[in-house]
Amino acid sequence: MAKAEKFHTEAIEETYDLLRDMINANHVRFRDSEFLILMKHGGWKSKGKTLFGKFKVLGDDLRSTWDKDAILYLNADIWNKMSHPQHLYVLDHALFGLDVKSDKNGNVLEDADGRPLLKTVPPDIEAFVEVIKRHGTTTEDVKRLAAAIKEVNPDQVTIEEAAAASEKQEHEEPREGVRGKINQDGTIDVEDKNQMTLDEALEDADSDPMHGVDDIDPDELPL
Repeated sequence: MAKAEKFHTEAIEETYDLLRDMINANHVRFRDSEFLILMKHGGWKSKGKTLFGKFKVLGDDLRSTWDKDAILYLNADIWNKMSHPQHLYVLDHALFGLDVKSDKNGNVLEDADGRPLLKTVPPDIEAFVEVIKRHGTTTEDVKRLAAAIKEVNPDQVTIEEAAAASEKQEHEEPREGVRGKINQDGTIDVEDKNQMTLDEALEDADSDPMHGVDDIDPDELPL
């Protein structure tokens, strides 16, 4: 099988509008930040797992040259098969991997141009809770996490505790009135007839003969 061609294209204006709307609604600390959105074609995997979206904060040289603070990479093969609510989920989740830099007193650090300096941060339970509340469960991993959150305090839960709690779940209705059931093998089936899940979109994309080849360095700049 021929290898999928790897290349980047800049996102369309509609995608920029979605990102701006998400920032204005839920991530206001990034209102003054400038972003470049690049679509990664030909598959995007890290450690064998398909990625949907990820930010890369630019260094001083590229920041000043491009007048951008960070690049948002989106998996074009998956993005093009997603519904509008799933687009919002991916953008919201990606933004939780970004934060502003601050000094020891909590004051936001800014560059000479007045825009805040940014940094990437690892995901945490609180971020998942907020994304699930706003967009519901869209992947199998998120469904299991949502079930675990029902039994624990989201302000204190760890990843390990969430995983343990998910194994003890009884048959219950998930959040936001979405009906479903927890299977004996620990998987969770959620009834949602309005759209395909991200997992189904992933499976659809993987069936493409030009898709499925592990990506090169996911942080490689398209230069």
